[in-house]
Amino acid sequence: MKKNKSMAYAILGIAFVLFNVIAFAIPAAKNATFWIAYVFTAIAFALQISIWKFAFKGTDTLKSKFLGIPLISVGITYLIIQIIAFAIFMAFPIAPSWIAIIICSLILGVSAICLFGTETGGEEINRVEEKVETKVFYIKSLQVDLEMLASAEPDADTKMALTKLAEKIRFSDPMSNEALAGLEAEIADKVKELKTTKNKSAIISVIDSLITERNKRAKTLK
Repeated sequence: MKKNKSMAYAILGIAFVLFNVIAFAIPAAKNATFWIAYVFTAIAFALQISIWKFAFKGTDTLKSKFLGIPLISVGITYLIIQIIAFAIFMAFPIAPSWIAIIICSLILGVSAICLFGTETGGEEINRVEEKVETKVFYIKSLQVDLEMLASAEPDADTKMALTKLAEKIRFSDPMSNEALAGLEAEIADKVKELKTTKNKSAIISVIDSLITERNKRAKTLK
């Protein structure tokens, strides 16, 4: 990842050097309009570094890379549009400097709004995913507990019943809901009771009924 980042920054640096070579090699008038467009373009190049660092901040996970791509795409699009604007002003140096200021400022402003909007969207995706992970943890935890109980159970019939119950939970609606909190707490208590009780068959039957009830209620809440 660090190697890729270094390569990306190197490409950006080369692109900036080429931009300067072309900008100053072409025999165009170096008036106020030229310099205004040039400064805004140089700012666009410099901002790429901040945008890329922010997009991939703090972590190298595949998820963070994926969520960082839209932000970088907006930044690159901003740079390309600004370069095009610079080329136009360099080709038409007679354009008033105030037009260059307005157009370049608009490009910068709109791009900034898009960048903030994209980042907000990424944060919302993270928030929703964290919420979903919290909700599905309940079912995953129950399934693991029952699978562990089944693997440690010496009685063949009880072992089979626990395995079937674990499978039923596995295919249950993974999403929890506040309206199911009381029922889910009761199921969790019964699963804990399985670890100490001698009459496991009766508890398994109760849990099976509670899971069925939970699944039916979960469907009505969608």
